[in-house]
Amino acid sequence: MTIDHALPATVRTERLTLRAPVASDLADIVAMANNPKMVETTATLPFPYGERDGRDFIAQATGKPDLRAYAIAGADDRFMGTILFKFAAGKPPELGYWLGEPHWGQGYAGEAVIGLLAALRQLPGFARIGARVLESNPASIRVLEKAGFLVKERTQGVVERHRGKPLLVMEWQAT
Repeated sequence: MTIDHALPATVRTERLTLRAPVASDLADIVAMANNPKMVETTATLPFPYGERDGRDFIAQATGKPDLRAYAIAGADDRFMGTILFKFAAGKPPELGYWLGEPHWGQGYAGEAVIGLLAALRQLPGFARIGARVLESNPASIRVLEKAGFLVKERTQGVVERHRGKPLLVMEWQAT
């Protein structure tokens, strides 16, 4: 059993449901990801982001052994963003997330991160979790700090679009 199979299928918080992305999310995924502002804060979202990208994301969200993604959905079950883990042998799981611009500044990202961490706190393989964030993204840094992540290293981005930009490597530890 790989550690991604230990993850819960659904996580509920006060205002959100974290669940598998589904085909009916496609229009919202594309509308929110196809935003040039997303390129500024994410490492791997392509731009422009089209329907094929959205379909690939939905297919890979639970079907790849090195990735497990959840849709962040509101009370109406509409897609708002995503939170995911990337797995690599010998390394702690790495957390990533993005939220569509209409939902920025309302505490949803923090609620999703804290809710997911609470749901997996006792699971094997999740005693430590990593995250990377650009120093130029103070909102995301605050989300991670509020969830209990600490800066482990200051480095520079190596992903092509962020190459050389200041980057924080952060880590969370279960207590």
